[in-house]
Amino acid sequence: MIIKNLIDLFKIQESFKMVNPFPLVLKNETELNSYDIEKLFTIFKNDFIDSTAILNINNLSYPITVKPKNKCDCPFTGDNKPERFWHIITEKEFNIQKRNNPCPEDKEKNRKYSSSRAKRIHWIKQIIDNSSDEHIKYFFEHNGEPTHFLWDTKRFYIVLIKHLGNTENLLVTAYPVHKNKYRDYKNRLNRYEKSL
Repeated sequence: MIIKNLIDLFKIQESFKMVNPFPLVLKNETELNSYDIEKLFTIFKNDFIDSTAILNINNLSYPITVKPKNKCDCPFTGDNKPERFWHIITEKEFNIQKRNNPCPEDKEKNRKYSSSRAKRIHWIKQIIDNSSDEHIKYFFEHNGEPTHFLWDTKRFYIVLIKHLGNTENLLVTAYPVHKNKYRDYKNRLNRYEKSL
């Protein structure tokens, strides 16, 4: 089974022209630390601040923003990093003692570091850039806020982009799709495809 999974990842790398189809190796898998934060932020900055990711769907191009001016203090370096960066490497946490997101906003402070999200940060732009690949399933929902979904069905990973208007699309989040959510996303994709 492991060999088959590795072969599948190499096939994905070829079809995506990906730099690295594997999750990153982090120095510490369980806690925030300055080394990993800087490593992750370098990737985020290169992909979304120093360059623009463009989502190409149905002959339309959508530049993706991360609102880099909305920042939170980094507890290690003292500098500010965009709130979207912190959101992408954290997940919702109900246990108050385990929360460690440095962002003070109510909806952001209730989160904790997630290595499973963090070590896949380099996949986000690759999925956006390769949205027409056969392994990437696209669907769009209007419920509440209009949102683009890019679901990498081979790596069980999804990217959410909020459509804020004709010219602005915000990278909301990205995370692994675990077995308990697979059926939900499959149903949402099927509903979207039937509506076309």
